[in-house]
Amino acid sequence: AFMISRAPMAAFVGYLSDRIGRKRIIVLGLTFYFLTAVGFVLSPNIPFLLFVRILQGISSAMVWPVAETLLTEIVDKLHRGKAMSIYVSLMNFAGIFGPSIGVAVYKIYITSVSNPDLFTALRMPFIFLAIVSLAALISSLSLPKGRRDSATHDKSRFSLHGIKDSLKKLSAEAKRSIYTIYVNGIVNGFGMGIVNTSAIVYIIQEVVKDPSGLGLLYSISGVVTITSSILAGHLTDKIGKRKHLIIIGYLISRPVFFLIPFVKNLWTLIGLYSLATLSFGIGMPLMRALQADLTPSEVRGTIFGLQQTFFNSGTAVGALAGGYLCAAVSGINFEFFGLTVNGIAIPFWITAILGICTTILFWTFVTEPERKF
Repeated sequence: AFMISRAPMAAFVGYLSDRIGRKRIIVLGLTFYFLTAVGFVLSPNIPFLLFVRILQGISSAMVWPVAETLLTEIVDKLHRGKAMSIYVSLMNFAGIFGPSIGVAVYKIYITSVSNPDLFTALRMPFIFLAIVSLAALISSLSLPKGRRDSATHDKSRFSLHGIKDSLKKLSAEAKRSIYTIYVNGIVNGFGMGIVNTSAIVYIIQEVVKDPSGLGLLYSISGVVTITSSILAGHLTDKIGKRKHLIIIGYLISRPVFFLIPFVKNLWTLIGLYSLATLSFGIGMPLMRALQADLTPSEVRGTIFGLQQTFFNSGTAVGALAGGYLCAAVSGINFEFFGLTVNGIAIPFWITAILGICTTILFWTFVTEPERKF
């Protein structure tokens, strides 16, 4: 429900921010975020819960791509990499430690009340979420305005056709690069969706039964992701080679997925998985900065929104495909260069092959604009 609503809305809302300004879209999105948190607390049944989750997907689409766009406009071009890497790192930090915070809030209620109510305990993380969302909403009111907020708002051609028209404003070279980034987004999203589903099955089936092993894996690889994002952002602002650093991340991470299915030791797997996450850590902030370098401000919201649409669509389809693929191949064993390999390797190898293809596409068709110091 979240992904189905988020993916198509990202493109439309990005276009909308080009027409009426970034700040007001972000404030409205955070208002919806707060309302969804309240909705989770008050949800009486499953259909209502699904409705709230759909609204949360729309809220996410209104905030994330538009906030990234605004960030590229209020930060000097020579510092975009650093600013975007900090932003992405905070997002990753929340993704890693958010679940732990939710559990902690739940535990605090359980231990501090003499006769805790189960349903109240389960609602406590969402009550905490509502408080945090309200704080975010209030803080968003002090956001600076981007260039589009300060410009005369263009309300003409306010339709879905306007998204297509926005792309026509790009130069031929920039358009080719952006289209390639979109293809990479949907293909890499599909591969990520597959491997995220498959990794959980593989780890529990072949490496470690204890769920704490999964927690350790994702925590350490998450820290690597955050660290690599910060370093890459600072480095690319100094040397100005965003494309080269993205490709280096691709080259380091993509072959790892060929090796993971042969690993049975948790710490070896953590090492390889950390290498695999380097691509995400390096690529995500630098890709955003590169998109900003390639596009003028008046269409940048549309460009960023479409990127989110393609990536999220690929991730949603990949997650479903990964589940079905695991069910189909996990019970099959086959010989590979004299080794007996479980069929669960196939999803990883598909992801690796897709990653290699997108690396070649990115290397060949993306042109980084000349940097002017």
